[in-house]
Amino acid sequence: MDSPQYTGLEFLTALKNGEISASPMAHTIPMQLVEVAKGKATYKVTPSQAHRNIQGTIHGGFCATALDTATGSAAHTLLEHGVGYGTIDLNVKMIRPMQIDTTYYAQAELINAGRNIITTEGKIIDDHGKIYAFATAILMVIRK
Repeated sequence: MDSPQYTGLEFLTALKNGEISASPMAHTIPMQLVEVAKGKATYKVTPSQAHRNIQGTIHGGFCATALDTATGSAAHTLLEHGVGYGTIDLNVKMIRPMQIDTTYYAQAELINAGRNIITTEGKIIDDHGKIYAFATAILMVIRK
């Protein structure tokens, strides 16, 4: 949970630096924050056998979760301390199958930031920049 002493960018920087523990979901869907800047975030993601669907391919929920995390993090970088966010729309398109035990990157960046709504976009790419999935996200700013 976001601590009141951190801005969103400070929180995510501390997470990237290992000063804050990753969420339980980051263990279910292996995600490691590797880059973060204002309006941008990149996670390293690696699907395993546990992420296969009934057909034996990587479940679409893996892509959706990785992209929700990355697009949400890009929005999170803009927030002051004590301010949260929630995804209100996530539109994901998967365009090619991901492979088991292969490293990918879920990258996201800001499209627009309003007072109450932030829009971001993201993609999952491999080491060569080939796109496997992409998404747009609309996030609501939550002031406590």
